[in-house]
Amino acid sequence: MPQMPGDDETRVPLRTSCSLHYPGGILKAETFNISQKGVGIEMPDGSGWFNPDAIRSVSIREIGVFDVSVRWKRGNRVGLSFRSKAPAQQTLNAFL
Repeated sequence: MPQMPGDDETRVPLRTSCSLHYPGGILKAETFNISQKGVGIEMPDGSGWFNPDAIRSVSIREIGVFDVSVRWKRGNRVGLSFRSKAPAQQTLNAFL
């Protein structure tokens, strides 16, 4: 699995609720940062049973829904990269 993003990727701190969509359900979590390429997620307490590799999309409150893939995992934090850069970039340009 690739490492955490390099310093060339500008990330903006963002603490807001989100929903992680996976086959068979939805898990509530919280973002901790966002960039044009992806989003950092803090998994909720008690979610040790959950395999982050199952995440297919993320719905970020007041921003939108994005198809994602797991880029990295560390403790209770997960880095998700946006699968489709163009639609994500248009939405995020208005937000960032």
